[in-house]
Amino acid sequence: MSLRKKKFFLPVAAVVCALIFLFSYGCKKKAPSTPVVGVQAPDFSLTDINGQTRSLSSMKGKVVVVDFWATWCPPCQESIPTMNRIYSRFKGKDFAMLGISIDDDAGADAQVKSFVKDFQVLYPVARDDKDIADEYGVSGIPNLFIIDKDGVIRAHHMGFSPDEFDEIANEIQGLLK
Repeated sequence: MSLRKKKFFLPVAAVVCALIFLFSYGCKKKAPSTPVVGVQAPDFSLTDINGQTRSLSSMKGKVVVVDFWATWCPPCQESIPTMNRIYSRFKGKDFAMLGISIDDDAGADAQVKSFVKDFQVLYPVARDDKDIADEYGVSGIPNLFIIDKDGVIRAHHMGFSPDEFDEIANEIQGLLK
C-alpha cells in the first residue's frame, strides 16, 4: 500500500472502529439485571386499577410479594388461584401483595381491569406504566419477588408451578416471624 493510501486509510479505519465501538457498546441501553436476593428492592410508585397509589416504601414494615405478569400469559393466568391462596393466607398480618401487569398495548387499562374481574384476583393490581419491571430485571413472566420488612429481596421465583405454593408460603411465613 502506498504512503498516500495509508494516510487516507488509517484515519478512516480509526473512525469506523470508533463508530463500531460506540454503536456496539455506548448507545445500547444496558440490559437489565435481576436484583440479587439480599439487596434492597428498587422502590416504585404506581396507581392501582382502583386509583390508589401503591409504593414499595409505603409498605415498609411488611413482608411484600410483588408479582409481575400479563393478561396474555397462560402461566400467569394459571398462577392466579395460587396467588389468591397466598394472599388469603397472609392478609391481615404484616403482609402486602401487589400484582403488576406489564401489559402495554392500546387498551391495556381496560384489559387488566377485565382480567382482574374475570379471574377474580383478590389482591391489589397495578399496570406497569413506568418500566418498574425493567428496574427489577424482569425478563420473563410470571416473575415474583418476596421482599422483607426492611425492603430487602429475600426470594425470587420466575415462571410458575402449582407445586411452589408451599415453598412461597414458607418463605413468607419465615419472614413474618
